[in-house]
Amino acid sequence: MFELRRDPVTGWWSAIVADRAFEREAFEVQAQPIEGSHCRHCDEAPENEPPNLVRRIALRSQAFHRIDSTKASAAQLSMSEVERATGSWEILVGPRDHHERMADAPPQLAGALLRAARDAMREIAAQPREEIEDGRVEPLYIQLVQSYGMQAGSRSSHLNLELYAIPQVPHWVAEEIGGGARQVIKTRRCIWCALSEAEEENGERLVLADHHAIVFSPAASRSAFEMMVVPRQHAADFTALDDDAITDATATLQRALHALDVLGDPPYNLFLHTAPAGERLDQTFHWHWEIHPRLRVIAGLERATALAVNPAAPEYAAAVLRQHLHR
Repeated sequence: MFELRRDPVTGWWSAIVADRAFEREAFEVQAQPIEGSHCRHCDEAPENEPPNLVRRIALRSQAFHRIDSTKASAAQLSMSEVERATGSWEILVGPRDHHERMADAPPQLAGALLRAARDAMREIAAQPREEIEDGRVEPLYIQLVQSYGMQAGSRSSHLNLELYAIPQVPHWVAEEIGGGARQVIKTRRCIWCALSEAEEENGERLVLADHHAIVFSPAASRSAFEMMVVPRQHAADFTALDDDAITDATATLQRALHALDVLGDPPYNLFLHTAPAGERLDQTFHWHWEIHPRLRVIAGLERATALAVNPAAPEYAAAVLRQHLHR
């Protein structure tokens, strides 16, 4: 039986297989290691490097080529239709021989990775941008991602975070921004604050709660065993965090990732949603993490309709994750 649930922020629908009880064997997908044993990040590490050194490596500048397909027919569409190339793609890597999961990294090193990401995001946001029209500058969204396991798109076994400077606000984030603004107009409060408080009070989909954040499985989860990490302190921009807040965020994030151990060693995508560079969304947006385990292949119904199908009810998933952390 599919139970259709609507996300209160984006308005997107998910189909939850609500009558299926949890069977661990059905969701035990082991992260596949990256092929080959050679690690160039270890080779490139400096001699006698400090134990928590994080290196910032540019992979590609002018990484995004903007093509407006509305201005050309399909037959004409080619690289000659590129309006401009901009943006960047880079990676933040830990010291030599650090091939562990983010959950297992020493807290000082995990915190150093998040601080390095914050600082890099600040630096990218401060760079001058091209004016497009009416004195407005080109939009910029800086996406922080970690992919673990080949099934999640990982390219390296080395402990890392990836940063993409994208010359537009991605659709998912734009829908969250719009949904957050609509909810503030309607209810006079932040939807993420309200959601996380309700999940903590109800407890059915709660995974963990500490002094920094509330972690829960969203009611309309798009992935099996999906988790959302919402800080208690309302803020729109991750890059505004000070070092103490980064330390707190690191501890909560590592604990949430450890909850996935109940599934063995699954592949996952971790990503940050924060305010676009230079945008003042203090009242209407709330930065947060999302953790999406990659446990199944996207099937025909989802491709045909863009309707996410989740084979694990969030209530079951949260109970399993929560009980594992309590043990």
